[in-house]
This record gives sequence, structure tokens and C-alpha cells, in this order.
Amino acid sequence: MSKSILLLCFLASVASCTPMRVSPPESVDELLSGVALFGEEVGVSDISESEVLALDDDMREFVRAKAGGLPTAKSRLRRLLKGMITDGLLSLDYDPNLTYTAKQTFHSRQGNCLSFSNLFVAMAREANLEVSFQMVDIPPSYNSEGDFVLLNNHINILVSGIRSDTTFMQDFVVDFNTAEYNGNYDTKKVSDTYALALYFSNRSVESMQQNDIRSAFRFLKKGIQLDPEIAGLWVNLGVLYSRNQHDEFAVQSYEQALSIQSSNKSALVNLVAVLGRLDRPSEADYYLSQVTYYRDHNPYYHYSLGQAAFNRREFNMALVNLDDAIRLKKDEHQFYYLQGLVYLAIEDIAKADRSFVNAKKHAEREQLISA
Repeated sequence: MSKSILLLCFLASVASCTPMRVSPPESVDELLSGVALFGEEVGVSDISESEVLALDDDMREFVRAKAGGLPTAKSRLRRLLKGMITDGLLSLDYDPNLTYTAKQTFHSRQGNCLSFSNLFVAMAREANLEVSFQMVDIPPSYNSEGDFVLLNNHINILVSGIRSDTTFMQDFVVDFNTAEYNGNYDTKKVSDTYALALYFSNRSVESMQQNDIRSAFRFLKKGIQLDPEIAGLWVNLGVLYSRNQHDEFAVQSYEQALSIQSSNKSALVNLVAVLGRLDRPSEADYYLSQVTYYRDHNPYYHYSLGQAAFNRREFNMALVNLDDAIRLKKDEHQFYYLQGLVYLAIEDIAKADRSFVNAKKHAEREQLISA
């Protein structure tokens, strides 16, 4: 998906390999040692997180020229954004598979949404703005890359403390691909450490796609060391073990992810698959029931069913699906908009008008600065 994904990628396919066989892991430390995969402890002390948001002289000069010396945060934000737009830094060559540092993004003019976010955070802080990373709870969306299936997530930037007048402070969101994420999605401000862990997780996935297993493991270990409470990183570790036929290690990795986030669908789905290979059907059935439960309680799952039914011109079924979606999430304007389209298709104009009014009402969101 991109489309503005962070590429916090949760993977779910298995490739055949013939690695050495070892005993199941006994601890988290063993999972992170690398011995099962490489026969030796794998270190990551040479991987520096400080470089991810670092600036060079060219970037500092850019910020000074565009926003230097301005007295208010509002004027600095406006001028910095205008300068980045003019110089093409907010319309870069988007590639979901390129996770770059701030410096790499500035000089290459390409990357994914996390790359762009790294760039803006680094430059905005140089302009003395209060900024933080923010996760956007977009609906699950998957795309296939070779023998991988990637779940894409989205990240953007929250700019705080912008004074609109003498009494009112306002927050702004800077997002590099809002066209793909125009729903009323929940957001959560996250720490730099969290975002850095995601950066290394992305780098791990990209290495995995290139079949560079050692680099993939090292980046993932670094990410987990930075923030071991991100379930997705443990899912990716499970995939790495699973792809190399260490299924018992994969099981423990997925269970570690579920101990952090019991509803993590990627962990549940992958765990069902690996337990099936290990001939543990009762456990697999238990986790499959969990997958079904969380799927049925996901409003965007029912919305996707409604879209499919609408495309098939099964309008009554589409309305049933959309009623389920709205029951689970009453403030998503996309649900009402599609509902309005269905009512138009069956020529119920009064109900269509009501749906479109609800869509407009729920589409009113916080002010969004978009490239």
C-alpha cells in the first residue's frame, strides 16, 4: 500500500530454506541472540540510532534560509513548509520500500512516509518547532512483494504550540500522503524511540526482501532493543525465524507479540499457520477463533465487504455490511458516503441525502497540512 505507509511491515509467508536445526528457545534473550540462525551471538552495537534524525550543513543552511530569524512558531512553520514545497521536498519520489534517514531523504528526494517524517522532524526541530511523530490507525491494508505479504501502517507529524491569536494555541498535522488516508482515523502521539524502532524494523523488512538475513536480523534486534513493547517487531522476528524453518522460535516470537497486543491479527494469523505445520491443531484452532473474533469486530472489515458487495451490485447485502460497520464505528465518514451511494443506486433519495449529510458531518476533522 503506500501510499503513505510507514511500512511497519508485518509479514506472513514462508519460504523454504535448509538451515541447521536447533532446540526450541527458552527465553527472549535466546530469541535475540541470533545463535539459532547464525551459530553465534550477533551484535548490534555498531548500529547508531543518532544518524536517523541527524542534519548536515546543507540541511541547516536550508532551514536558516527558509525559516531563520522569524519570531513566531506559526511564521516559522509556514515558511518552512513553503520552502520545502518550493524545493520539491514535500513532493518527493515516493517509494514504500525505501526507508531513509533525514539526510538521505533530503539529498535523494525519495523515500516512504517514515523517511519523509524523519526529514520533517529533523528540519522542524532545527527551526525550533515543537514536533512529534504520530501513528495513524488506518484500516488494515496489504500488498504483496514477492513471497511477502506486507501490512502497511501510516505515520505523520504533529506540530504543537502554534499560537493562532493571543489566547488560542493550535496543533497542526503535517502528512505527506493524505490522499490515501482521508478517513476519520484515530491517532496516537509516539516517542522518538518508538519511531526509531520502526525505522529499524523497516530496514529489516527491506533486507529480508533482498534475502540479506543477517542484516535483517541485526536491524530487527536493534529495533527491539530500542522499544521491546512494539508487537509488530516481534511478529517480524517470528517471520524471520519461520522463513528459515525455526518454527518453535517463530511460535515464541508470535506469542511475545501477543503478550504485548493480544489482538494483533498478524501475530494470530502467522501463529495459526506455524502451529499447523507443527501439527498442534487444538492450539491452531484456538488462535483461529481469535482471528475470527477480531475480524468480526473490525468495522473496516465490514466496510470492505460492503465495498465488494456494492461493486457486485448486491445492494441489500452492501447495506447490511455498512450497518455493521457503522454500528462498530459511528464517526467514519467513508461508511456513510458509501451508504449514500448504495441508496442512490436503489433510488432511495431521502436516505441517500441523510447518509451524505452524516458523511459531511463526520468528515470535519482537525486542520491538516498536506503536501
